[in-house]
Order: sequence, then C-alpha cells, then structure tokens
Amino acid sequence: MVRVKLAGVLKGRLGRDEISIEVSEPVKLKEFLKELRAKIPDLREAVEEDGSLTTSYIAFLNDVDYRLLGGLDYVLEDNDEIFLVPVSHGG
Repeated sequence: MVRVKLAGVLKGRLGRDEISIEVSEPVKLKEFLKELRAKIPDLREAVEEDGSLTTSYIAFLNDVDYRLLGGLDYVLEDNDEIFLVPVSHGG
C-alpha cells in the first residue's frame, strides 16, 4: 500500500487528506503519479498528465525531497508514503 498525503487546495478539493493505493509490484514514481492523475483528475493542480509534478507542487517520499531519491525514477515499494505539498510564493 502506498499512501499519498495531500495538503493545501488538493486536500480541500478532494475532501480528504490521504489516498491509499495498493501496489502489487514496484513502480516508478512518475508512472504511479500518471496513473493516479488519470483516476483522480482533480490532481491536475499537482500532477501533469505525463506524471511529472507541476511547478506549484513538490513531493516528499518518506519525508525526503523526492529529487534527492532519484526523482521521478524513484521506484515505489509497499509502505512508501508520498506527500504532495504546494509551493508557496511570496510577493
């Protein structure tokens, strides 16, 4: 099971703060996000159609910036946790 934690607009739009998805075999983060966005179109604010992240969001994998763990090529495994966090810009 991979848990996707939501924050900001996504949490409000989806009416929940977490999505749990069963993963039967290892899958790259990009493919996982691509499939998740196809199932839940409201994730479009955070995830592009190709599975990459929009410039408005960053992802943490097990509390670590995903870019430090191989980026979108990171291979997800059972019990991994993804946290989609909006990037805040000051003016």
